[in-house]
Amino acid sequence: MNTQISSEWHWQTDFITLAHRWYLWLVLFLVGCGIGWLSARLLPAPYRAEADLGVFYQSDAIFRNVDDYKNWEMGQLQALILSDQLLTLVQARLSQQDSFWQTQSPADLRQRLHVYWRNAGIWHLVAEDRQPQRAVQLVQAWKAVILEEMGRIGKLTHELKQIHTEILALGQAKVATEQRLTELQAMSAILQNWQPWSDPSLAAQPVPPLQRWRLLELASRFDQNRAGDHTLAATLPPSDALADEYQAWVEQASSAIETESRLLQEQLPFLEQRLSEMTTKYNEVAAASWYLSVYVGVNDLNAEVKGPRPVRTEALAALIGGLLTLLFSMLVGVAITQWRRETIGK
Repeated sequence: MNTQISSEWHWQTDFITLAHRWYLWLVLFLVGCGIGWLSARLLPAPYRAEADLGVFYQSDAIFRNVDDYKNWEMGQLQALILSDQLLTLVQARLSQQDSFWQTQSPADLRQRLHVYWRNAGIWHLVAEDRQPQRAVQLVQAWKAVILEEMGRIGKLTHELKQIHTEILALGQAKVATEQRLTELQAMSAILQNWQPWSDPSLAAQPVPPLQRWRLLELASRFDQNRAGDHTLAATLPPSDALADEYQAWVEQASSAIETESRLLQEQLPFLEQRLSEMTTKYNEVAAASWYLSVYVGVNDLNAEVKGPRPVRTEALAALIGGLLTLLFSMLVGVAITQWRRETIGK
């Protein structure tokens, strides 16, 4: 325990001894400030220009997890504004203003650009360059191209929504057609298997109520999309009619079922072809719009660009250099003092 106390006392003594040489630390601090200032002059910090972009998200759709979908849309928007596709347009616009930008690739521009956002609302676009005027040019061109591209994409997303609506309608029509064909085939099979007039003993008798009810139910299902007095249910023989009186009605019903089945079979390939075409078009438009939806958009909140300012000033670099030099020198001084004391003690 005494050794630990003595060791702590030695450290305090060392710092007190070093503090008496305050003039030396002041000189070292000033030297460090000079080194920091000189470094800032030789390696100047880039200038930063900023612009604001308004991003809105308006959705009346019901999603299982709205926040996840919205965050995905925000991520897609960020990927778009930093993509090679968009930055190529930025580079082409800048090349018309300054020949310097003609040698810059989209990857070079991406290193100078940053976007800061937390959610829908105000997004901060930041451009950095060694020359303040170029930083302003870069952020202005970047913002202008974003607004133009999002205007183009906005039209595509509305077209995409219309295509999606048509695809849903075509899909529903295709399913309904297939279901109707299956139903008509079942009706035709029932009528083909029900021919009581072929048996003389049954032809002269009224149709049993249960069988007549089944015929009426079949006719009602067939007539569900038809109207008027020429429906099958309306022309069904009366309940006291003999079985052979149903022959003409069954032939009429079979002919009507066959006609509708033929029309639906002719319609089905058209629906399938149209559905395939619209699905292909949907994929093309979705890719061109970066899979964004009509719920996301941007606008120009503030046309003014915040003036360029250095990322770090020379004064700050000098202060940091002085503090680091002072700290390092004090640690070295304490280590040397302690080493000398231990050497003398031996």
